[in-house]
Amino acid sequence: MSNRAKRITKAIKSIDAKLYAKHDGKCIRIFRESYEYRRELLNVNMHFWNIVRNDHLVMSLTDNWGVNGKPVDWGILPIMARLKALDLWNSDNLINQLWVDHEKHEKSKERSFRNNVESFLGDFRSTFAKATNDINTSSLAKTDKRRIGDKKLWQS
Repeated sequence: MSNRAKRITKAIKSIDAKLYAKHDGKCIRIFRESYEYRRELLNVNMHFWNIVRNDHLVMSLTDNWGVNGKPVDWGILPIMARLKALDLWNSDNLINQLWVDHEKHEKSKERSFRNNVESFLGDFRSTFAKATNDINTSSLAKTDKRRIGDKKLWQS
């Protein structure tokens, strides 16, 4: 392990004790140590459970933080910021962020629906006007039934 990997490991242990950095020849990668149970077969009738270390790759110190990027010598602060952004377990405002994102999505859906309805009605306005062109409205009553009671309230 290189000195740089040791310093990074020391710094990231403050975020999570299971994180460590390892230099693999090309670049430094950050792993989370974990364990799993594996069933081992002794003979035909007997087996036992073995605990095996199975570390997971969290990120690589490359230009795109992925496995296939070019190695970049990131400082401690960008590495810590990236790890905190990736850490969903310790996020205090995760529920609030999810709720805000959900509300934005709902408003966007409502706005999209309203715009689609408006554009649909705008597209078929001329068709509707042509279809109702032959209706004779001269014989219809000109007084609006909703406005009849308005005069009584103001004259008293």
